[in-house]
Amino acid sequence: MKLILAAAVLVGGLAVTEAAKANCSAPEVVSATQVRQLQTQLMVAALKCSHMPEHAASYNSFVRSFGPQISDSAKVLMAHFKRTSPSPQKSFDRFITQLANDASTVSINTPDFCESVAATFASVQGLRGSELPSFAATTINGHTSAPTRCN
Repeated sequence: MKLILAAAVLVGGLAVTEAAKANCSAPEVVSATQVRQLQTQLMVAALKCSHMPEHAASYNSFVRSFGPQISDSAKVLMAHFKRTSPSPQKSFDRFITQLANDASTVSINTPDFCESVAATFASVQGLRGSELPSFAATTINGHTSAPTRCN
């Protein structure tokens, strides 16, 4: 009986591990998501904080400076959805919309959001293109749309 129970626990543990692996993403997908989350957070700030026009100017500068990285992140995410979804464009669009909804919720629930995001705008202005993913990884965390990284 103990042997059967041990085998059941082992098989159950393997099933949980396999399920967790199925719900995780490769490091490049996680990084691409973080870049898109940062871009979306800054876009929401530019739109929400209309009383601070410097945010719109900073966002436009961010997009001009990091357009290739933003585009590359979209390509990585689209490739991910092509591998994992029967409707990749629909899944991608839904995902990007969820990122925007998450960023909007954060902006609504964060006191002094417009003032606090000014530091993020200032930080990205000093970055080089290759530094954007690591900056996004340290800036964006805990968002509900973020995929889990496979170990």
